[in-house]
Amino acid sequence: MNDILDQLITTYYYRRNPKFISNDEIFDFFIKNRDKIGYEDFLKIRRYFASTLNVYRRVFETIAAWYDEHDPDDPISIIDGKYKEKRKYPRMYNECRDAMRLKRYSPKTIKIYLTALCAVNDWCLDNKHALLDDLDGNDLRGFFRYLTEEKKASLSTMRIHRFAVSYYFRQILKKDIDLAYVEGLRDSKHLPVVLSRDEVQRILGVIDNLKHRTMLALIYSSGLRLSELITLKVKDINLDELTIHVREGKGRKDRITIFSEKIKDDVGRFMKNKQLDEYLFLSAVTDDHGKHRRLSGRTVQKVLENAQKRAGITKKATPHDLRHSFATHLLENGVAISHIQKLLGHKNISTTTIYTRVSNPQLKGIRSPL
Repeated sequence: MNDILDQLITTYYYRRNPKFISNDEIFDFFIKNRDKIGYEDFLKIRRYFASTLNVYRRVFETIAAWYDEHDPDDPISIIDGKYKEKRKYPRMYNECRDAMRLKRYSPKTIKIYLTALCAVNDWCLDNKHALLDDLDGNDLRGFFRYLTEEKKASLSTMRIHRFAVSYYFRQILKKDIDLAYVEGLRDSKHLPVVLSRDEVQRILGVIDNLKHRTMLALIYSSGLRLSELITLKVKDINLDELTIHVREGKGRKDRITIFSEKIKDDVGRFMKNKQLDEYLFLSAVTDDHGKHRRLSGRTVQKVLENAQKRAGITKKATPHDLRHSFATHLLENGVAISHIQKLLGHKNISTTTIYTRVSNPQLKGIRSPL
């Protein structure tokens, strides 16, 4: 067996059978070992999954593009459900990526914008037979119509693609581009999903696992985002003051938030015997060195999904909806919206005011005439 293949299987030994190694795990393995995995190693691994295990892993189509004539650092995105191999990139793609890194955009943000930029460029090649660099705002009207009419894209998706194009032209190519036709788009005014206080207690009440219960209780009692929960470290928690220091939250902003005294002892148990720089919640899975990995966001999502089913709650709530519930219930308790804004880490108070639409004591006190 190939040494690299053997290492892949050993890394995910807990899967018991290699055929259960997921696309994400294969991709993560290649990212971490990219410098030492040659093309022949890649072919042997792909052949092993296809011929020996008789399973298809679509991630190999993405990884295959790393070994073509393009910059191996360039990510590959999916357009219309198909992987684009040997893609033609915008001419200054690498400069765009480096500029975003220098501006300290998060890796996730950079990936989102570069993927959007490549999507626009692919459309230009398919429909205009030219690179994005050689077109103008008027040429791209068709792309944004395609997003709206065919893909039924959300407003946030439209904004991401607009920003990617605008940034590339204005900051990288140093050229102006008119995208006024996709500015000021009207968003659908959807209310956030908010769990009632009783529903939150029912969810927590059916969870026997202390770690799982504490994770959800902490999100609800502090208004943490999911990403903030899984990156929370021991040093960030002040048990005496019942506060949490959120470091580099959304927009790389720090903030201080609160949590409930009711879960103080439970949080303290997970802090015990850990170094200050360790994560509060760890996965049961260990790495090659026997150390427990950071908790995954998907684990938290599954915990909430399963708890809702057992509690008989039909609302389709996510961990982020626990954050919505935190804000709404504080507002109902009479906490000033400016304080809630600071606890949530919202840049603009207009973002926070959405909770006034789901928390309205006057409306709740009205009874139907029927």
